[in-house]
Amino acid sequence: MKHHTYLRFLLLLLCFIFQNFSATSQILNDRETQQQVIEALQNIYNFEFKEAEPFQQKIKAKYPNHPVNPLLLAIQTYWQYLPVAENASAANRYQSYLNQSLEQAEQMKSVDKHDTEATFFLLASHSYLAMLESDRGEFMKAASEAKRTYNYMKKGFKLTEQNPEFFFSTGLYNYYREQYPQDHPIVKPIMVFFQNGNKTLGLKQMETGYQRGIFTKTEAAYYLVYVLIKHENNPAKALTYSTPLLKEYPNNPVYLTRHTEALTLAGRYTDAEPLAQQLAQKKQVVFKSSGEVFLGLVLEKGKKNDAAAASYYQKALQNKISEQYTQDYHAMAYCGLARIADRSGKKDQAREYYKKAQKLAEYRSTMDEIKQALK
Repeated sequence: MKHHTYLRFLLLLLCFIFQNFSATSQILNDRETQQQVIEALQNIYNFEFKEAEPFQQKIKAKYPNHPVNPLLLAIQTYWQYLPVAENASAANRYQSYLNQSLEQAEQMKSVDKHDTEATFFLLASHSYLAMLESDRGEFMKAASEAKRTYNYMKKGFKLTEQNPEFFFSTGLYNYYREQYPQDHPIVKPIMVFFQNGNKTLGLKQMETGYQRGIFTKTEAAYYLVYVLIKHENNPAKALTYSTPLLKEYPNNPVYLTRHTEALTLAGRYTDAEPLAQQLAQKKQVVFKSSGEVFLGLVLEKGKKNDAAAASYYQKALQNKISEQYTQDYHAMAYCGLARIADRSGKKDQAREYYKKAQKLAEYRSTMDEIKQALK
């Protein structure tokens, strides 16, 4: 499941940059309202959308024309209608909320050009618009949006010892400054404007962010799981972070998917199977597809039942592919069918499956398998 991490973390980073620097701030100097924002977000992350509404209503009653209101609605829309970029009506609402947030932040800025809270919401909204463009496959537009926030990002690089929350954002930047252009070569010309990163250092900084951070702990856990599975091919270590994440947000199907994936790829098939079955029964195609692929892997590698495994792989491939969420799982399914064909002596068919997987794969483990098979 893809998640355009290089862009999404900007909201968190900007929050920590601005929370200490504004004489004219409203919400960023209002501890009670800050807590209501946190409570709303916690409920949204746990897919308890109705439970988030009372907190949102209190915030709006106190700050009726503040950009935080449409921004929270945008975040809720993003999670409630996954994948939002593939749902035209939800995507339009999402974009509209972000534009409202931009408008209201601009109004704040027009009253006081030094209002850093207004700047925060402008940059936060642009960050989510950047993520939307990335999810739509418009990587140049997304990178251009990210470039607008870069000067604010750089402030956090020197603040890790003063505020451990910056370890996560700095680490994620260091990692994805190098990884993102590898995944999306089209953005390489723009990346010359960004300070170089360091993947090894970035991973260590994210781990420190998880250990020492408070507000960024959840995001650090999620992205460590993502990076360790997709790019580092270390699902066993990913479980260190996916286990507490799912325990805290048991209703979040994205976190359930990631934890089940880590269990499956780490070879813990007995633990993975009931969770994979739970995913396969969901109505949303993105989660249903992932569950079917994981069940295929459990049956193929854990129970040595090629016929049953092939059936699940085929089921997953019949579902509509999502570039953001299921592309890599389709690649896994093709690889599974290729292995099964190879064991049946169908070498040509196996090769064809691997070629189909090659067009989709971005996971390091999957790409390594394909490269070895197609030698």
